[in-house]
Amino acid sequence: MKCPYCNAEMMTGILKSGRYIQFQEIENGKKKEEYLVAKSYMSGAKMEGALCPQCKKIIVDIALVEQPPTR
Repeated sequence: MKCPYCNAEMMTGILKSGRYIQFQEIENGKKKEEYLVAKSYMSGAKMEGALCPQCKKIIVDIALVEQPPTR
């Protein structure tokens, strides 16, 4: 896969964490909503993705596990 930012060849692999992978939204330096994008209680949370060693970007496809509460 070619990197959409710098056109270098990307490495495919797995992004992994202990139990959860979360994304914290930040707006104007303040924490906003938090999104749970992967979880696992036994073997650790894992997501397939691609990493560009040239421009240091990671691309992953996510399916949100839990949506944040609506305001």
